[in-house]
Amino acid sequence: MNNKLIAAARGDHPLDLAINNIQLVNVFTGEIYPAAIGIADGTIVHVTAPGETELDAVASIDGQGKFAVPGLIDTHLHIESSMLTPAHYAETVLPHGTTLIVTDPHEIGNILGEEGVRYMVDASKVLDLRVMTLAPSCVPSAPAVETAGAEFTPEVIERMLTWDGIDGVAEVMNYHGVIHEDPRMMGILEANKRAGKIPQGHAPTVVGRDLSAYLVAGPDSDHECRTMEEAIAKLRAGMIVDIRESSFSLNMAEVAKAIVGKGYLPNVTLCTDDVLASDLIERGHINHVVVRAIEEGIPAVDAIRYATLNAANRLNRKDIGAIAPGRLADIVLVDELESMNVSDVFIGGKTIVKEGKLTERQQHLEPPQEYLQTVHLPEIHEDDLHLHVEDPNASEARVRVIEYDFAPGLPTGFIETVLPVKDGQLVPESYDGHKGPLNRVAVWHRHGLNDNKALGLLAGFGIIAGAVATTVAHDSHHLTVLGVNTEDMVIAANELRKRHGGMIAVKDGEVIAFLPLPLAGIMSLEEGETFAPKIKEFIDIIQAEIMPGKNPIHRMIVVTLPVIPQAKITDLGLVDVDKQQLVPLIIETK
Repeated sequence: MNNKLIAAARGDHPLDLAINNIQLVNVFTGEIYPAAIGIADGTIVHVTAPGETELDAVASIDGQGKFAVPGLIDTHLHIESSMLTPAHYAETVLPHGTTLIVTDPHEIGNILGEEGVRYMVDASKVLDLRVMTLAPSCVPSAPAVETAGAEFTPEVIERMLTWDGIDGVAEVMNYHGVIHEDPRMMGILEANKRAGKIPQGHAPTVVGRDLSAYLVAGPDSDHECRTMEEAIAKLRAGMIVDIRESSFSLNMAEVAKAIVGKGYLPNVTLCTDDVLASDLIERGHINHVVVRAIEEGIPAVDAIRYATLNAANRLNRKDIGAIAPGRLADIVLVDELESMNVSDVFIGGKTIVKEGKLTERQQHLEPPQEYLQTVHLPEIHEDDLHLHVEDPNASEARVRVIEYDFAPGLPTGFIETVLPVKDGQLVPESYDGHKGPLNRVAVWHRHGLNDNKALGLLAGFGIIAGAVATTVAHDSHHLTVLGVNTEDMVIAANELRKRHGGMIAVKDGEVIAFLPLPLAGIMSLEEGETFAPKIKEFIDIIQAEIMPGKNPIHRMIVVTLPVIPQAKITDLGLVDVDKQQLVPLIIETK
């Protein structure tokens, strides 16, 4: 018991800090009124009654009539997806009013295993940003149909749950395994239940009896709602719906339809999931998601509740989420609620952002040198990309093609077509059908554990020239190459291999763009302000020369993710996501 706090609350001990002259957003009552906030030892000890706007303290700040909201909370994200280290990520989101994040380091876990997760935990402990890290439940995300750089068994997860800084089990993406009682997934969920920590879910399109089975098994949240109907079903089932606005999946417009007119809902939170550093700087973080909610007709105070009180309740954190006595002094001042333009940020009563600017840089933890050399592959040759047909007499073949769809959630599915066979190889260049021309795709296991390689064909991915290659390929992050010709694809693959990862574009035999990501092949070591323009430059070049249209990076990295419906490719081959089964590229030959 902190007697100083009690005395300060009574008024018998001086306040350390008073934030005077603010418009308080009370997330308990939904009211907004003039008030003042008293802080001692980093904790809120008193909030005045409506209309009382001044408190005496050792130090005082004039809030200038700005709106005071609790620190904003992101309930689900991956720091690695920003392509920044934890320190540089914190420097990017703190000015937008984010004071706590819940992160799943499964991207680096799939590459570097437990050591990678430990690096992210240790790198987060020294930040002003509050970071809750969850143990990656799916490394790999779909073990029946892919391999990764590590495998997190129930025993590994149980051990990680004892670490200081691990607060639960991260998104349980193998929803098929959970619903059908896969022993590995059951073991992971049972380990988390014994630890009494947060079980985070991931259940795209899952409704009805399957949803009930998933919830009974333990995961109680989902950030994958893509339609109003899906969101309503999950809200009615008591599931926590994390409304997501990422760089690639913009779900607010559709999910808001399930919320508007229903009043304040306690089981709605907000998240960003995967947001590039360039988007964080340009549009904001959770404050942007709040704005999107308001734009879609959700009352401003309710949108703020989703990002504060609801999030804190979901995390079992009664010490944050509101501006009230006994809560940590995580406070954000904004000019107006509709824009959520952040002026000042306080974490534990400490001024972190003043007039929109960080007061000091965050402490960066240098990674070991071996984390910068994670592409373990021999030289790649053009023959490695040839689509060989086993039947020596075949003149044509019916094949499966992965089709990309720009619908909400950006799903993929299989289509079938007939291609000619020449000299024992498929000839995809002859295709002139639906969403043509066809593109080639190749995936190499890059973690040094096996020699796996898979080849496939794509429709609707929009590559019109050359090739792109990436070591950011969710979630196992193998070396993946997409292109229209094998010559440029080989150059792209080998150049990226030699440069230790990142993203690269090749046209007419020349490298025309390169985005270096040395840390595990997925993150930069640069600060957000200097790295973000490089992301935009890379996107501009590939949109102009290789992949016209929106979301070119998403088209590069989505094709390998075997837990998002419905058709994908991994290092083991083509994947039917709904069945969690491998299927052959060639269906039949004639």
